[in-house]
Amino acid sequence: MNSIKEILGCGCRAQAFFGPKLKTESGIPAHTFPWAKTQYPEDRPVWPTHQSLELSLNIDKEELSGSNTLQFKVLVPNVESFKIDAIDLRIHDVQINKKSVRFSVGEKETIIYLEKAMARGETGELRVTYTCQKPKAGIYFIKPDSKYPDRPTQVWTQGQDDDARYWFPCFDEPRIKCSFDMKIEVPAGFVATSNGALHSESRGGKTWTFLWKSSALIPSYLVTLTAGKFAEIKEDWRGKPVIYLCEKGRETEAKLSFGKTPQMLELFSKKIGIDYPYEKYTQIAASEFVFGGMENTSATTQTDVTLHPYEIEEDFSSDDLVAHELAHQWFGDLVTCKTWSHGWLNEGWATFMEQVFKEEDLGKDETDYFRYEELQVYLNEDKGLYRRPVVTPFYSDPGEVWDRHIYQKGALVLNMLRQELGEEDFWKGTRDYLNEHKGGIVETVDFQRAHEKVSGRDLQQFFDQWIFKGGYPDLKAGFEWDDKNKLGKFKLTQKQELSDVTPLFSFNSEIEFIFKDDQPMKFPITMNEKEQTFYIPLREKPTYCRFDVGNKIIKTLEWALPEEMLKEQLSKDTDIVGKIWAMKHLSKEASKEGVEALIERLKTDLFWGVRAEAALCLGETKSAVALQALAVTLTEEKRSKVRTRICMALGDFHEETAAEALIHALDKDKSIFTRGAAARSLGMTKSPLAFDKLKKALTIKSWNDHIRGQTFLGLKYLRDPRALDLFLEGAKYGAPKGGRIPAVSALGEYGLDQKEITEQLEDTLKDPFVRLRFAAADALARRKDPSALGSIEESAYRVVDGHFKAAAFRAARRLRDNLRKPEELATFKESLEKLQDENRKLKDRLQKIEDKQGTPPIHQGHKASPKDLGR
Repeated sequence: MNSIKEILGCGCRAQAFFGPKLKTESGIPAHTFPWAKTQYPEDRPVWPTHQSLELSLNIDKEELSGSNTLQFKVLVPNVESFKIDAIDLRIHDVQINKKSVRFSVGEKETIIYLEKAMARGETGELRVTYTCQKPKAGIYFIKPDSKYPDRPTQVWTQGQDDDARYWFPCFDEPRIKCSFDMKIEVPAGFVATSNGALHSESRGGKTWTFLWKSSALIPSYLVTLTAGKFAEIKEDWRGKPVIYLCEKGRETEAKLSFGKTPQMLELFSKKIGIDYPYEKYTQIAASEFVFGGMENTSATTQTDVTLHPYEIEEDFSSDDLVAHELAHQWFGDLVTCKTWSHGWLNEGWATFMEQVFKEEDLGKDETDYFRYEELQVYLNEDKGLYRRPVVTPFYSDPGEVWDRHIYQKGALVLNMLRQELGEEDFWKGTRDYLNEHKGGIVETVDFQRAHEKVSGRDLQQFFDQWIFKGGYPDLKAGFEWDDKNKLGKFKLTQKQELSDVTPLFSFNSEIEFIFKDDQPMKFPITMNEKEQTFYIPLREKPTYCRFDVGNKIIKTLEWALPEEMLKEQLSKDTDIVGKIWAMKHLSKEASKEGVEALIERLKTDLFWGVRAEAALCLGETKSAVALQALAVTLTEEKRSKVRTRICMALGDFHEETAAEALIHALDKDKSIFTRGAAARSLGMTKSPLAFDKLKKALTIKSWNDHIRGQTFLGLKYLRDPRALDLFLEGAKYGAPKGGRIPAVSALGEYGLDQKEITEQLEDTLKDPFVRLRFAAADALARRKDPSALGSIEESAYRVVDGHFKAAAFRAARRLRDNLRKPEELATFKESLEKLQDENRKLKDRLQKIEDKQGTPPIHQGHKASPKDLGR
C-alpha cells in the first residue's frame, strides 16, 4: 500500500500527519489511545485451504450478491462450531458439505453450528450465500452524480487492513492464506479483473462473465475485484502478460505512468534472486481510490491521480509508486506478515525497493537525495507527532501502525543492514528468507535469522535498537586539530534523551578526512557510548572532514565545525548529502561568507538536488543578498524542480522583491509545479498585490487542479478575511476535486465567530472522498472550536477506515490540548515572524555599513527566542 506524497499530501504513505507532537498519556504510547491493548492472533479451529467466490454486480443498486465456497481443514479436536468474519452482510444460507446448517449473525462475525462435531484433520466444504448492499467499506461503487457528472462508473475493492469482511464472508487475518478463484458477472461493457489468470470469459448479452483462478496462496485482504469500462494496454515480460487498465482516452498517460514495469520486473527478479512468481501482472487505474496503490496479488489497484501527461514528467513520476506496489508482490504477497505488528516487512521492503530501482534507473546522486528526503519525512513524524518502535503489537486499530515508522524508517533500516552486511550477503540472506517462507507468513525474527545464517553475524543488537526500539542517534560532531602532534581530535556525542523507547545506540561508521591535495583518508569507528573522542594521526591539517561516509546511519547531525571547513566541503565534496549537511549548518549562522557559498551552490552545482536545497537554505537565512540571488536565479534556472524550490524559498521573505518574482513565475513559468509553488509562496509574502493575483489564479486549469490547490494554500497563508468565501466555495462538494483539500485546510485558520465554517467542516467529516475527511478533522482541531469536539469523535466512531479513525482521534486530542493553552499563544508564530524580519533587516543594514567601512564582518547577533517575546 502506498500514497503519492506530491499528490495526496502527507497521507500514510498511508496516514495523514496531524501535529503538534502527541504526548504519552497514562502510560499509553502516543501513537495509540487509552483503549489500546496488546494484539494477538485469534485461535481458529478451522483453516481454509481454498475459496471460490461466485458473484454478481448490480452497480445501479450498489449491490453485490453471490456465494463464497471454502474448502477447510479442522485444526483442533471436537469442533462443534466456528466463526467466519462478516460485517453488514445479509447471510441467506450456510451449508456444510452441501447441507444447510444453523448460523447466527453477530456484529462482526457469523457463527456456524455443525450438525455433528468434526475431528482434528477432517476436511469439509463451507458455502455461504449472501448479499452486500451499499457497503461501508471493502468494496466501493464510483458513479457520476449531479455535482460530478463526468465521474466514471467503476467498482473496486480495498481489503487492507481487515475490510475484506465487508464484501465477502472470509477468514480475515493476514496470516490465513489459501488458493482462490472468482467468477464475476458484470453489466455488459464492463471488464472485471481479479487475482491470478483469466481462466474463461463470456462477453455476450446483457451481462459479461469472467472467471479468474489463482494457485497462489492469498490472504483475504489481498483478494481483489475491479470492474469498469476500461481500455486495456498489453505488454509482455518473459512470456507473462503485463497489463495496464485505465479509463478510455487515457491510454497514453497509462503507458507513460506504468511503462517501466517490465524493466522493474527484470531488475527485481534478478536482484532478489526469485523470478516474479505469478501468472500475470495487472495495474488498474481506479477513480477516487483511497490510497496511492494497493498490492493485491498479481493485480495492483493504483489511483488514477498518478496518470499524467508527458509535459509534467520532469516534475512528476509514477515510478516510485509502481516500484513500491510491484515490490509487494514478493514482500507482503509471496511472504506475508503474520500480524500487522510486523507490517514493516511489507511496507519497509516496498519502500526500500523504490530506492533500488532508482539506483538502476537514475543513478547514485538521485538515489542519495531521495533517501535523504525520505529521512526527513520520517523525522517529521518522529519529531512532530510521536516516536514508537517499528514493531509494536500495542494499538487499538491496525490503521495506527501504517505510518512513517514502518515505511520510511523501515526502508532506511534495510539500507543500513545492506551496507553493514555488504551486497552479496544482504541479497543472499533476503533470497533465503523468501525461499524458506514462500507462500507463508513471517515475523521479524524470520528475516533476522536468515541474515544471521548467511552472514555469520549476531544481529540481535541491530534489530533490538533499530526495530524493537524507537528513535535514532541525535549526534553532535566536532573536530579539533593538534598541529604539534599531527593529531585530529574527532568528538562524537549522542544527545538523545534516553527512555524505555529510545536507547543509547551502537553503530559502525567511518570518518573521512580530505587534504589540500584532495586525497582522502578513511577511518572506521564504532560508536557505543554517549560520548566518545577519537584521536586520529593525520599527515597534515585536513581541509574538511566527513562523518558517516555513505550516509547509512539514521540520524540527526549537528556539525560543530569551523566555517572554513564547511565551505570547503560544500565546494569539493563529491557526496551530495555531505554538501546538504554543510549547507544546513552554514544557513544557521548566515554569515556573509556562508551566504555567498550557498549562492555559489545555487548557481553552479551540477546536481539539481543540491541547487534545490541551496535555495531552501538561502530562504532560511532571510538575508537581502539571498533574496536578490533567489529572484535572479528564478529567471535563469533551467530545471523546473529547482525553480519550484526557489519559489518555496521566496515565501520566507515579506518583501515586494519576492512578491514580484513570484508573480512573474505564477504568470509565465512553463511548469505547473513551479507556478503552484509561486502561488503558495506569494501568500506567505503578505504582499498587498497577493489577494487579487491569487483570486485570479483560482481560475487557472491544470493537471489535477494542482495550481488551484496551491493557490488556496497561498490564500490561507495570506490570512486575508476576503478569502473566506473563496474557501467555503472551494471546499464544497461539487467544486473541482484537486482544490478541495487545500480549501478545507484553509478553513482551519478562521476563528470561533464563524459558525458556518464549523458547520461546513462537520459536513465534510462525512464526505465520500476519504482525504477530505482527514483535512476536515485537522481544520476543526486547528480552529480550537470546542463545539466541534463531539463531531470529530463521533466521526471517528462512525467510520470503518482505521486510518481516518486514528487521525480523527488524534485531531480530537489536539483540540483538547489547544483548549488548555493560553489564548496569547495563538499569535505567537506571527509575532516571532515579525521579530525575525526586523532582526534580518537590521543585520542587512549593519552588513552594508561594514562593507562600506571595510571592517571585518560581525557575527550574527542574538536570535529571538520565546523568552525574548515574553519580556
